Amino acid sequence: MTPNPFHQAARYVARLDPPGFLRWLVPRLSTELSFHSWLDTRSIPSPGAPERPCDTVAAMTDSSGGPMWWAMPIAFQARPDAELFGRMLEYLGRLWLEVRPPGMSRGHFATIAAVINLTGAGQTSRDMVLGSTRFRTCLTAAERNLREEDAAEMLRQIADGYLTLSLLPLIPLMLGGAETAIIERWKELAQQEPDPPRRADYAALALVFAELSDCRPIWKQSLEGWNVEQSVQVLEWQAEAEKRGLARGKGDALLRVLHTRFSPGVAADVERAVRETSDPEQLDQWLDVAVTASTLAVFRRRVGLASPDGGKRPKAGPKRSGKSKKR
Repeated sequence: MTPNPFHQAARYVARLDPPGFLRWLVPRLSTELSFHSWLDTRSIPSPGAPERPCDTVAAMTDSSGGPMWWAMPIAFQARPDAELFGRMLEYLGRLWLEVRPPGMSRGHFATIAAVINLTGAGQTSRDMVLGSTRFRTCLTAAERNLREEDAAEMLRQIADGYLTLSLLPLIPLMLGGAETAIIERWKELAQQEPDPPRRADYAALALVFAELSDCRPIWKQSLEGWNVEQSVQVLEWQAEAEKRGLARGKGDALLRVLHTRFSPGVAADVERAVRETSDPEQLDQWLDVAVTASTLAVFRRRVGLASPDGGKRPKAGPKRSGKSKKR
């Protein structure tokens, strides 16, 4: 499953300045806890969507004398999901079981969780206690609801140097993020970024988030002519989105042909293969085959989609004579 642009943009913001991002996400984070790296957890389904790997899991080291290694998955949600509590518990369990700290073949990460709701208000943390006993299931996540964050206060902390400039793209999602005075102050602070490509990223990312919070027109108008450079990263996302849209349209056309020509329907694995193909040229080739193939089996063979049974014909049962034996 291809992530939507809001998730892509949020993860990109986190990676611009990881230590600075974590200081904002968990304000009381100990100074003895240091960001080490982003973990490779591609083998574990993301807590937000089982089909997609979670690539924003921060590995941190602790010099305070507690657990040496900590792992914190950060789940970004365009809109809160009431079932994230369960998925996060499952994800933390698999993370603890399957991923090892650097240089350790048997040890485990201590795990914590963070959730950022780009819109709405979530409630991922739960504490379930059995009656008056001490038996409980508890998850306390560091959760930020951006609609409750004050844009003016965020800009003040960035101006004071307490927070990193790389948090500027999140401003359109915050309280007051569509006000003209806030946008003008945003531009003043963004201009302090010495790296032009990164400055372009701030503007492009802010426009992505402004679309999610329904204030893109005012942001787009305010940023016109402010920064002539274009964000390479966001242009790549736009190109990918156009390619995905083109492939989706061609896939729909191919499936219509297959369903029309090979009634009563198309096998689930064929439909899945078409839906998962993101190359428009390949789908064009498959469409040409679908138009000329005499049967669905011929289509499968010519496009390289093996039949579930390996293409074998079912064995015929024993022949039965039409004559009955005399007793």
